[in-house]
Amino acid sequence: MQVIGLTGGIASGKSIVSKLFLEAGVPVIDADFVYKQLSKPYEVLYNEITLKLEDVPLNPDKSIDWHKLGEIVFNDPEFREKLNDLTHPIVISEIEDMLAKYRDEGEKLVVISVPLLFEANVDRICDKTVLVYINRELQVSRLMQRDQIDRDFAMKKIDSQMSLEDKLERADYAIDNSGTLQETKAAFESLLTTLRSE
Repeated sequence: MQVIGLTGGIASGKSIVSKLFLEAGVPVIDADFVYKQLSKPYEVLYNEITLKLEDVPLNPDKSIDWHKLGEIVFNDPEFREKLNDLTHPIVISEIEDMLAKYRDEGEKLVVISVPLLFEANVDRICDKTVLVYINRELQVSRLMQRDQIDRDFAMKKIDSQMSLEDKLERADYAIDNSGTLQETKAAFESLLTTLRSE
């Protein structure tokens, strides 16, 4: 079984390419979804986050307030590092269990979609990596629009991740999502043909 690591910069269009893989019949494990599932009240990640980190914002129903937590994460690098050190090993372990099941089922190609693929060293469990990228100015404007935030906060969010230039150097393949959806789909189809032939 070939494991493909899919990543991108924030608001670069990774979810679009994830959807294209799914539509092509390729299983996709979404690390963000795994993270959120394990972070539901009293699940393993929830317990780790709320017991080992101080001042984690909670909603009245005791669930984690992701909006407030996001503001802390992007404004406090030390807190962000602690959170990542705590959560990444647990999420990666769950992903590895899911991959084992797909392997047992005889899947030939499985994608894991991970925003921090290189930062969290998840690429070590991948056979190939794919980066979805756009130019920085477009990335800033899309993020401002998507999250309804100002330019400064958008730049802070983008700069909290490894730069797209560094990711491009590390990725085996790249899809430029700066153009039309049709252009992205054409690049995806070409990539899928390549991956399936390997």
